[in-house]
Amino acid sequence: MNSDLKNFILNQPDVDDESVVFTVRLRLARNFRKYPFPHQMGEKQAEQLVEHVIDAIKNFSQDTPLILHMKDTDKIIRQVLVERHIISPEFAEDSFGKTLIWLVQSGLKILVNEEDHLRISAFGKKNEIEKLWQILNDFDDNLSQHINYAFDREFGYLTSCPTNVGPGLRVSSLVFLPSLKLTGRIKVIFNTVCKLGCIIRGFYGEGSASIANFYQISTGPALGKKETEICSEFDAVLSATEKQELSAMERVRTSSIKELIKKFFDRIYDSNEGISSDDAIKGISILIFGKNLGIIKVDRCTLKKMIYRILPGSIQFEMGRLLQEKERDILRLQILRKELVGLYV
Repeated sequence: MNSDLKNFILNQPDVDDESVVFTVRLRLARNFRKYPFPHQMGEKQAEQLVEHVIDAIKNFSQDTPLILHMKDTDKIIRQVLVERHIISPEFAEDSFGKTLIWLVQSGLKILVNEEDHLRISAFGKKNEIEKLWQILNDFDDNLSQHINYAFDREFGYLTSCPTNVGPGLRVSSLVFLPSLKLTGRIKVIFNTVCKLGCIIRGFYGEGSASIANFYQISTGPALGKKETEICSEFDAVLSATEKQELSAMERVRTSSIKELIKKFFDRIYDSNEGISSDDAIKGISILIFGKNLGIIKVDRCTLKKMIYRILPGSIQFEMGRLLQEKERDILRLQILRKELVGLYV
């Protein structure tokens, strides 16, 4: 893998400088009419479908495609793609037909033969939801000229999971909510978000746990709704959640956060035993919180990107080789020491 491509992957995702929002993703689920759903497909059908998709995209797109067949893709690269929310843990399994088509210029990412035949995603920032939808919609319109989608006049786009039937659009965002957790308001906010038709998940989405007060908010079933309506409603939910977090932040005692920051710095500068990814994420999240509270001076995006950089797959990918857990812990500690020089409480 050349250095340009390596840097391209390591620079994902494009994080937001907002205090609450990390990233926003819009994702379309689409299926071919003439093929069975992925869980019922054989190897030959799955591979034929991949070629069909690649040919269709080349017919109208001038974008440069990066094509990664999971069965031929290095395990470390697959792990990095999971860590950066580009593919799901299930998609990373090296079974037949699973292919990532990454359009470099537009940033669109197409997962072929995931739960649906196509999962087409656009990633961006909180204030780009309308723009991202336009990019996604234009691409989908063009692709539909070359692929006969499974579509029903009454229900809309047909999908493997019934909750995606209709427009097939889900909008999600990774958010950071430490103040709501500290002030005991997190359950109230979660209940409100759920009543508004959204879903709260962990750091890696469905079935995963929360890590260091990071959560994923996603739209729920959208049968009968227009795509622009889904985007608008999600934007309102995201803005309301952000408002509640900022309000709760005013009730946080900064002295307690300063103490946690000091403990983290003591840990990384006084220890030579290395640091686990879980402890590093918790520590970096405290620094992000300190930045949000005005305690420390540092670029917020730098800290957010560090969350991804110190994960196991990303460290090995950056080093270009498999590493034992102890080696990763030592390297992680060295990265933190180097990158956090100059921060102060």
